[in-house]
Amino acid sequence: MLQELSSNQFERARHLFQGFDYSLAVRAAIDGNNVGRIFVDDIEQPRTAFALTVEGYLLAGKHENGTINRALRRFLQEKIFSGEVFVVVDWAMSLAVHPEVWEALLSELIPTHEVEKIKRYHYLCRALGFDWRSHIPEGYSVRRIDRALLDAAADDRVREWMDIEAVWGTVDNYLEHGISFAVLYEGEMVAWCTPDCWAGGQMDVGIMTHQAHRRQGLASIAAAATVEECFKQGFSAVGWHCNAENIGSWKTAEKVGFERQRAYAYYYYMVDPIDHLAELGWYNYRQEAYGKTVHYYEQVFALREDNPDYYYHLAASAWALLQNGEKALFYLEAAADHGWTNWEYTSRQEEFGILHDTAEWDALLARIEND
Repeated sequence: MLQELSSNQFERARHLFQGFDYSLAVRAAIDGNNVGRIFVDDIEQPRTAFALTVEGYLLAGKHENGTINRALRRFLQEKIFSGEVFVVVDWAMSLAVHPEVWEALLSELIPTHEVEKIKRYHYLCRALGFDWRSHIPEGYSVRRIDRALLDAAADDRVREWMDIEAVWGTVDNYLEHGISFAVLYEGEMVAWCTPDCWAGGQMDVGIMTHQAHRRQGLASIAAAATVEECFKQGFSAVGWHCNAENIGSWKTAEKVGFERQRAYAYYYYMVDPIDHLAELGWYNYRQEAYGKTVHYYEQVFALREDNPDYYYHLAASAWALLQNGEKALFYLEAAADHGWTNWEYTSRQEEFGILHDTAEWDALLARIEND
């Protein structure tokens, strides 16, 4: 049975997480700066530990003990995948492990879900390399996040981008220790460099930009303004994490002055097993493995009748890329049945060119447009 450490006992497990040199979040949790939870096999002398941090979950320590591993398996099933125990989100888990031999055990620890392994990059900025003030587009302004701006911002926008209490515990803690800047347009926050956690002389940040205001360099501006202020406040480094396939994210980081430190892996799980199958389909779609994409989505549709409209649209796209027009049309119709209305997006998808000479295609677009 795994036992939870109280916050004043976190220090007992610090040595187990030394292998996660890229994880500022676990240090921030142990130091008491940000939200975190730690479960161990033995409270007095931990040998295996599972940490829940604001930047993902970490599994560390001894892996050879069958009794502990069975307890860990029960903990994951009964606490994590039930949604009872979580930090920040209760519907998914991003898990890193150390040592790497834990990877081979994941199918035993989590037998209900196939592993999705995602390559990640860790960046650090120690010197700002971008003159953000000279790049602010006309009509936009830059401002540090303070209580007045939070109060003025639409609550749903702030919650969509970052749940401050879930990450920082309280808004007061965020305002006292978190450094972040936003880009505003007509008084509304349209880009925001979010502070994720801090420990010692480092702060980790992320970036969010409203879809309607992308491709104007606003992410670089907000990030650079935040980094500049971090250095003014005495921080020696600012961290950045992103998926390796998220080219836009790491190019933004490099533009600002971040330097890549290392690659590492996260193992991503959706708590709902059917949604996890869809996630595996989406992962393989991004890898251009369209046969695997439809394999997973066919399982989703067999297991559950009612799914989000974009599941069907993605399946249609994969079938079209496999040159199966009949299946592509079938799932486009299913997407429409489930509420898909973005006919402009559908009409721009090149793979659906195999349907353009059919009467069904024109009728489908007309249906989607008029719904």
